[in-house]
Amino acid sequence: MATSQAQIGKRDLVMGAVGRSRIADVVAIVSRIKSNSLWDKAGGFVVGVGINDAEWREGEDLQSRAIYFRSMLDALVRACLDRPVSILTIIEPDKEGAHVDRFSRDLIQRQNAEIRAVGNGALVFDMDAKFRASLAKAGLPVSFGFSDGVHISELGYQHWKPLLHECIQAIRQR
Repeated sequence: MATSQAQIGKRDLVMGAVGRSRIADVVAIVSRIKSNSLWDKAGGFVVGVGINDAEWREGEDLQSRAIYFRSMLDALVRACLDRPVSILTIIEPDKEGAHVDRFSRDLIQRQNAEIRAVGNGALVFDMDAKFRASLAKAGLPVSFGFSDGVHISELGYQHWKPLLHECIQAIRQR
């Protein structure tokens, strides 16, 4: 998440992600929060995972990679079980752009299906559908939401940020 553009600067919100993080990294971050006596300060979690897990350089066995992703997704939900957690769907890349070919669109679709099927009390927030709908409502093509086909542009963040706030509010109400 590009925090400089997301501009999430409220003191009661903490960003724990690191650029290029994969789902296993996020599970490890949750473990570190628990082991560093910060768990009681955590009111809930909003987690966006998956795009970095879908890079082609990770291998072409998409079925095994989807199974691994699901196992890590389940581990993430179990790790947060006594705190509200929302998992964002992956915003699928645009059709063209400098970085689009680095990612498996099929794997992203599989991962989004896994995210949408999450149970155990986790809230699934369909960021992909909501982001595209927000752009469409403004009369903008999807490509305007990306700087390079994958990363969200400054204009895209104007549509993404209110959706993230909506998701955070949903977690706060749980």
